[in-house]
Amino acid sequence: MKNLHTEDGFTLIELMIVVAILAVLSAVAIVAYTKWIRSAREAEAQSILSDIRIKQEAYRASFREYAESGLTGPAWSPNNSKPDSAAINWTSTANANVSSAWAQLGLTPSGKHFYFRYIIEAGAPGDVPVVFVDRNIPNASDFWFGARAVGDLDEDGECEGFEIYSASDLIHRVDTVACP
Repeated sequence: MKNLHTEDGFTLIELMIVVAILAVLSAVAIVAYTKWIRSAREAEAQSILSDIRIKQEAYRASFREYAESGLTGPAWSPNNSKPDSAAINWTSTANANVSSAWAQLGLTPSGKHFYFRYIIEAGAPGDVPVVFVDRNIPNASDFWFGARAVGDLDEDGECEGFEIYSASDLIHRVDTVACP
């Protein structure tokens, strides 16, 4: 005689295995998404620093020196505020002289998606850098500039960022810098 009582469905073990697989896939997806967001935000800094290099070289071709942009010391753009994961508007710089100095350089990005703060320091031959004093900028024989992008993308209170210098075509990653 044939048993008419058959059990269709999943056992508890089978359901637990499915849940475990979904948890692993979710964890992998979250890590990948976080890396993607971070690299997109870092692309902002690299793009603006590249633009600063191009604008500085154009300025030097016209005026035989690099643009200071009025930004030695603590004046950062945009907004002169401490970096965090919140995007801010570039045009919200509190100091009008700082805004006009960036505009003189020809750098006025638009939008509200800026996760980094930027600073430029430039000098004549023999000038000693203030902001970039700890970097190897050859300043004895030629005009020079340095630009830095600083952000705290992971909101751990430690800023990281990127730098460019007149003596190099590379954008350098800076793992730990002082937050402005």
